[in-house]
Amino acid sequence: MTTTTGPSPSAPSWPEVGRRTARVALIFSALVLALMVVNAVGSRSANPIEAASLEGLRHDLRLRPNDEALRQRVRREDVRIRREYFRHRDFAVRGAWLLLLGIVTFLAASEMAKRAGLQAPSPQPDAATRARAAGEATYRALVGVGGLLGGALLTLVVLARHDTLSEYSRHAASAPVVRATDAPGQAGPRTGASAAPAGLPVAGGTVGQGGVSAIPTPEGGALAGPGTVLAPVATRTTSSAPLGQRPTTLNRPLPVLAASVAPGWESNWPRFRGPQGTGHAPGSTPPAQWNGPKGEGVLWKTAIPLPGWNSPIVWGDRVLVCGADEAKREVYALDLNTGAIVWRTPIPIPAGVKVPKVQPDTGYAPATLATDGARICASFVGGDVACLDMKGKLLWTRGFGSLDNPYGHASSPVIFGSGVLLQLDQGTSADDGKSLLMALDLVSGKTVWQIKRPVGGSWSTPLVINVDGKEQAITTANPWVIAYDPHNGQELWRADCLGGEVAVSAVFGQGYVLVANQGSNSAAIRPDGRGDVTKSAVAWTAGDGLPDIVSPVVWDDLMLLVTTDGFLTCVDIKTGKRVWEGDLEKTIRASPVLAGGRLYLLDAEGVTHVLQPGREFKVLGKFPLGEAANATPAFVGKRIVFRGKQHVFCVGAR
Repeated sequence: MTTTTGPSPSAPSWPEVGRRTARVALIFSALVLALMVVNAVGSRSANPIEAASLEGLRHDLRLRPNDEALRQRVRREDVRIRREYFRHRDFAVRGAWLLLLGIVTFLAASEMAKRAGLQAPSPQPDAATRARAAGEATYRALVGVGGLLGGALLTLVVLARHDTLSEYSRHAASAPVVRATDAPGQAGPRTGASAAPAGLPVAGGTVGQGGVSAIPTPEGGALAGPGTVLAPVATRTTSSAPLGQRPTTLNRPLPVLAASVAPGWESNWPRFRGPQGTGHAPGSTPPAQWNGPKGEGVLWKTAIPLPGWNSPIVWGDRVLVCGADEAKREVYALDLNTGAIVWRTPIPIPAGVKVPKVQPDTGYAPATLATDGARICASFVGGDVACLDMKGKLLWTRGFGSLDNPYGHASSPVIFGSGVLLQLDQGTSADDGKSLLMALDLVSGKTVWQIKRPVGGSWSTPLVINVDGKEQAITTANPWVIAYDPHNGQELWRADCLGGEVAVSAVFGQGYVLVANQGSNSAAIRPDGRGDVTKSAVAWTAGDGLPDIVSPVVWDDLMLLVTTDGFLTCVDIKTGKRVWEGDLEKTIRASPVLAGGRLYLLDAEGVTHVLQPGREFKVLGKFPLGEAANATPAFVGKRIVFRGKQHVFCVGAR
């Protein structure tokens, strides 16, 4: 018998394997692409609104600081937005790599199908021609689809680089409304633009869409540096060439930075955030513990007639604060040893100037005084300035008309040499062209120099530092961090790296100027460049733990950022990476101070949290004052001076 065996099934040919693999890779890439589009759309459309809603919750918490349920809601929302941000970002990066893998596989399999098809046997005379034509047509189609997927990949790479915090910054900057009753850092209905300040000629430089078309040139003369004997400074007009561009690379050795201080400052507390303006208390040995409600460790407690959230300053045996309400303004000197009010001086309110309405936690006297041991400068919510001697005699006052500032002026004056620096930022954007940096002669109160600033309103205080032996006045606002020569107002450099409504002042460390603000990012900037150094001198930017009121503090190679709801973030200055996070679960508006090898952080309930500075979050103790407090305390010798809601306190040893 003859047995007939049918043909056995043959294995798939190499062209078929290539085509099947290409189809699978195409389907895989399409699925990844669809998921990435969904992720990108969700990231871009949701997070800016969520951040704005978080700002609304924080605003409500400022109005109801004792609402614990609202405080917990703010924390949960903040944590949720952080997690969503990192989830979207990580998904976009992983998806981009998977899509790239799918496209590479697709193109490789298509090429294999094409080459294998050209080498297949041809049982018919014209089979090779037909196979070649079919293979080429299939290849062109597959490569076309691959090109589309490649274009989609490039698009999604751009979307993957989207930063939610930058989106929120643009969202906040373009918000159509700000309320005059809102606190700094909040969004609400904008007020109408007011007239430019009377009697203030504006320095050169025009502002156009997208930035400044020319570097402003300061008008006026020059200030003598720190440690000079004061004499009247005549105002004169000078001219200078526009700033040139000098390439600055991040590979050069970092500049040497130091605090700019005059003789006697290090042993006193003469300005906002102490002698260096950075929250450092050199030589201070503060008390280990105290308890205000029980009177333990409290040397004295003195009621201040008028309210004010400004921080106390100390020179010699005098504690200086100011207070104000809608109708009155006063400066007070207290005896450091007894707490007795030695003198109080009324400050006239400029006639015909509308006093802005303010939040209770801002008040009419938010700016901290400044002194050089001979004169005292005070600034109030309308931006006007007064100068007194150490005995309380009023020497001169200056008013600048109605400033266009929806929350009122809060930047503190800074004494430099023979003058006082005033950061008069106002308006809603750089296009308003109203912001100024000015230097007034301490003896006469006359304008020494002034320069127009390409920024909108801000509430931060300038920081004067020494960079490789030369002083710079560092200012922060939206969008520019700008350094000026404090002697003559000449702009030195600028970096576009901030957003939102800036109330946080700069610090420095490890060769960098360090800035941060909610609604944008934190950044480290080399201060030895010239011109626009945004692309050449910004070492890093980061988005962790951004503050909206509290200024940072630096120790060793670390920087501490503090949010208003008490969330702490320690950042490595050299890399911008997060070292640790902690949560005090308290509202905080006072800036931290480094004294005696410890960090002191005062919450709004008047409790001081003492932390161990280092590479881990460690709380050493909590010490109550017994009164609500928003002001940064002053540290002198073995004593700490606090400004509470109604009283000034002194704790420590005699």
